[in-house]
Amino acid sequence: MTPVLGLVVVAGGSSRRFGSSNKLFAKLNGKCLFLHCLENLVPFVGAAHTVLVIPDGADELFRVQMPPSINDVKMVHGGAERSSSALAGIQELPSEVNYVAIQDAARPFATASLLEACFKEAIACGGAIAAHRVTDTIKVANAEVQIQETPDRSKLWAAETPQVFRRDWITDAYLYCIQKAIPVTDDAQAVQLMGHSVRLVENTACNMKITYPDELKLAELVGHTQHTHQ
Repeated sequence: MTPVLGLVVVAGGSSRRFGSSNKLFAKLNGKCLFLHCLENLVPFVGAAHTVLVIPDGADELFRVQMPPSINDVKMVHGGAERSSSALAGIQELPSEVNYVAIQDAARPFATASLLEACFKEAIACGGAIAAHRVTDTIKVANAEVQIQETPDRSKLWAAETPQVFRRDWITDAYLYCIQKAIPVTDDAQAVQLMGHSVRLVENTACNMKITYPDELKLAELVGHTQHTHQ
């Protein structure tokens, strides 16, 4: 069976930690935040194999920002949790798609080469995600904010997106999470709950997720630096 990749870009979050406005419409180097990963990744996958998951009622807000090059991307409405939002996107992909990449819309620096690396690993083992090694010393705390443990950081990785899986794996995983009301914070966690192994693809380039307003300012600097070195 020929591997065929589809892309689900999750843009349905509430942005409650960012402030009163939807962070995905905040401008990063002159364009809306959500457009960056689409313009980076859609050329590799194809607009016909891409779904953008957005909040209910926001269709025109997103569509009016999209340039002609990605205007054919399909939009669907997400749910209250990541599980239902991601699954809504997966179910709208064409039937020939048998591998799915899931991407956070708030990660503007994800590249096609990183997606390709994750896709190749997923073909080999069923699931692979972008990640970077943790360099900070991590503390595990209790409810009283007292340190309970200091994990060995040599074993710690920070998960990123894109995350790529066999379509049947990720579909079954999210159906299970929804049925059992199990909250998950990334897609690999859902797949692992089904007993599947997921491989890490090391990424050493900036692939930050924009959560707070100050991070948008930092991303402006990163984007400017990348542009001047191209």
